[in-house]
Amino acid sequence: MKTILFFTDIHAGAHQVELTGVHAQAKLRGWRVVEVEYNRTDRPAEEFIEHWQPEGVIVECSYLMEPVNYKAYASVPVVFIDPYDPLFDQQKRLFTVSTAPAPFARLALRELSRLNPASYAYVDFSGRPDWSSHRYEAFREAVRAEAGDKPLARFKDTWYRYNLVAFQKALIAWFPSLPKPCGIFAANDATAEQIIISCQHAGLKCPEDIAVVGVDNDAFRCENCTPTITSIGADHFGAGRMAVEMLARQFENPQCPGERLYYGSTELASRGSTLLLNTNDYHIRRAIERILRDSCSGLTARQVLADFPYSRRLAEQRFRAVTGVSIGERILEVRFQEVMRLLRDPARPISLIATSCGWNSDSFLKRYFKRRTGLSMREWRQRALRVPGAESGGAGEDA
Repeated sequence: MKTILFFTDIHAGAHQVELTGVHAQAKLRGWRVVEVEYNRTDRPAEEFIEHWQPEGVIVECSYLMEPVNYKAYASVPVVFIDPYDPLFDQQKRLFTVSTAPAPFARLALRELSRLNPASYAYVDFSGRPDWSSHRYEAFREAVRAEAGDKPLARFKDTWYRYNLVAFQKALIAWFPSLPKPCGIFAANDATAEQIIISCQHAGLKCPEDIAVVGVDNDAFRCENCTPTITSIGADHFGAGRMAVEMLARQFENPQCPGERLYYGSTELASRGSTLLLNTNDYHIRRAIERILRDSCSGLTARQVLADFPYSRRLAEQRFRAVTGVSIGERILEVRFQEVMRLLRDPARPISLIATSCGWNSDSFLKRYFKRRTGLSMREWRQRALRVPGAESGGAGEDA
């Protein structure tokens, strides 16, 4: 059995998905994956490699706070994930999997432009200024192409998780310079969260004054912020699978040339930070936020209606006037979008998706899905993945 070391920071939500992708693809090849949390050790990579004697190594670089030490991994086949580093172009035989910034920029602009902002802005994540700059440059090009008459600002003051107060103060001082309403593309969800917190300190409304789109779709962070964070999911699962296949190619041919593959986005989850409603009714806003947050946990229309201080009939009328649908229909739509997201994960058994998304009945979901799409869930997954037969629901499963 081959052993693969995966150097990562598992406490970053995106990296958990990435590790799942690595495990899923490694299992197909009968490999063992050993995780090494580089942010929780002061030992050099060479020491782990000497101890485990792995056949290959995968290094997640996006949260490293220093340039990649390529020589540390020179003794084994290695794949680097997101190695945005000035030294990369000097390395001729590297195998890398990198984020393609353009798809994220286009999705962010599409979502923000729905609100017809007077200006746009980008806020960097300065812990890794290189990849954040790539994301900004792609957003700048998208704004020039689609909304060239509107100004684009950039906030790139250095900030770290250990100096949040200074970062928030700097954001608050920057906000008055932005023509309102402003649509902000944040480098990631951690940055988006700080923008929203700073808006509250500054007395600005989100999304009325400042709308925000993040990246990574970290559900824990996005859904526990107020308002919840609209975010673009990155295909971290696919990145993990790509890395394993790159290692396999090196095992099969040690002399094969280096290559760089790119992974993109999966979907945009629209939440409260871009949900501009034509209403001042606090109770309607709170109901929509709750639906976005709790629909996949079994939330019912009856529970939502119970929160209104007026009659259920009046609540339904006001909700439909603002959203165009009933409370029950809105709950179903949120659940359906989560089903679509989970179907893109081939490691997720189809038989478990219904309960994960708040449906009590697996058979009801399958009928509803077929009615909405004209396809079974299995067929939809195969088309989405563009790999015939690529699903992990189990042999003979009725999808």
